[in-house]
Amino acid sequence: MLEILKSISWSNVASIIFGATISAIVSYALQRNSFAEARRIKEHDRYEVRKAQAYSLFFKMIRIHSTIVLLRKAVSDSISQADGKGLKSASLWQKIQPFGNLPPRVKFTSDEMALLLSLDITLFNEAGPYDDIHNSFLDLCELYGVKRYALMEKFGAKMAGGIGITGLTQAESDWLSPRAFELNGLATVMLQRAQHDAVEAKGILERMHALFVKHFQLNPKLEHKEL
Repeated sequence: MLEILKSISWSNVASIIFGATISAIVSYALQRNSFAEARRIKEHDRYEVRKAQAYSLFFKMIRIHSTIVLLRKAVSDSISQADGKGLKSASLWQKIQPFGNLPPRVKFTSDEMALLLSLDITLFNEAGPYDDIHNSFLDLCELYGVKRYALMEKFGAKMAGGIGITGLTQAESDWLSPRAFELNGLATVMLQRAQHDAVEAKGILERMHALFVKHFQLNPKLEHKEL
């Protein structure tokens, strides 16, 4: 054994140590690069997920704004047409026609809201309830249509162009008055909501677009078409 130990030179020991050191350094470098690549992939995947959530939220807000603008136009057109036919002094419920098929409701997800909260808390507070605001407006329009149809079904009418003329007995007038009052209240709220919500939704949509362009290079260009 002693002879074997004597045969090992210091240069051999140094070579062994040096080789082991180089091997450890290379192994560490490769491992560190592997961790860095894994982290980069993870961050990229997270970015893509958040970008997809941003697109989803943005397109929902477009739907909300577009729906409200279209309903505002429908209300405005009904009033203008009625006024043009000599009904300027008529109540709102007599002017505003019920809507046809209303668009589907919109619902923001918790992930979409969490994304918005992480980017802009002020916009989160303003946009957060807007799916419910939009849906409640649709509920209001739907309720107005149901009640107006129910009221009008009770009476026949002599048509003169697009205007129906109905003669009422005192009993029929007494039956109609409270229901017409309720219906006119719904029509008034509907008109106010259409005018206010269209402007507010446009502002939120524009700010959301600017925010997502900044953070996710959102591609769609935001353009408003006046109706």
